[in-house]
Amino acid sequence: MHPGPTQEKRFDPANAERLLSLERHARYLPDELLRSLGIAEGHRVADVGCGPGFWALPLARIVGPSGRVAALDASPRMFELLARQNPPPWLDTIEAELPETGLPDGWADWVWLAFVFHEVEPPSALARETLRILRPGGRVAVLDWRPDAAGESGPPRHHRIAPQEVARLLAEAGFAHPDVSLRDADTYLVTAAKPA
Repeated sequence: MHPGPTQEKRFDPANAERLLSLERHARYLPDELLRSLGIAEGHRVADVGCGPGFWALPLARIVGPSGRVAALDASPRMFELLARQNPPPWLDTIEAELPETGLPDGWADWVWLAFVFHEVEPPSALARETLRILRPGGRVAVLDWRPDAAGESGPPRHHRIAPQEVARLLAEAGFAHPDVSLRDADTYLVTAAKPA
């Protein structure tokens, strides 16, 4: 199998507009969640698998003009939807076929991976690439679907990756102390730091 998201696992860009729904916003409260992680003004953040900007635009509001957001996706359709929302000039869109990002070594203070880790083959390569693009002491946050979710939202259960597996892959890539938290009945969050 070639590296990157498999076509079978990849989110269909034809459904991209539903990723911007008010219901989804109310469910995830993106500004509040991102700030709670410690993402702040002046940070450089890579939003890997950014889709139509559901997280990238809140990230840009948080980091402000002294920061930078690199919004990465493989789909031009996602970037069209993002552009319609008037992103600020400190948000850059980068077409990338994961696990490769094209970002320089040590560029990011944070890497945000929302609902994308389960799509990439092999996920170990995405973990290594994430470590590479983070500065020493930089942090990663992985938000993804629980295989044991209560609801039926999200990808097929056999496509999902367990939070303990994400933590193991991050640790094997070189991250320190991955921390797993179950956000709700359907999603989890794994955070970890690149050793300083």
